Amino acid sequence: MKKIILSFFVLFFALKSFSQEVENGPDFSDIDSIEKVIELYEKGELFKIYMMPLEFGGGDSAENTLYVPEFVQKFKKQYDKIVEDLLLDGKKLSFEATPEYKGRSFVPSKLKLVVTGDSEFTETIHIW
Repeated sequence: MKKIILSFFVLFFALKSFSQEVENGPDFSDIDSIEKVIELYEKGELFKIYMMPLEFGGGDSAENTLYVPEFVQKFKKQYDKIVEDLLLDGKKLSFEATPEYKGRSFVPSKLKLVVTGDSEFTETIHIW
């Protein structure tokens, strides 16, 4: 359990530092179609993530898929690992990921992650 708490705090502080950098970061406002998103994905500029991880029962579907910068993929993976560790420790949890968008962009500007149940915490990843 101490490992999970430590992992959560490391992730929390790292996300805060990245959130500050995003203010001067990329602008995805002109990525206003799925075709433009896929083009950036194929170039390796965006990365695929699942809002509900496949290992938690999420589907490999368009409704569950987001395309985001690499740092978001890394943090989402770390966050999902913390949730997985809690589940393996026997915690009963609900998990929700909600993207927020600016304008007509297909790249989310934020991703809000919420865990409720035996443990409760919320994190917002500021993307752009």
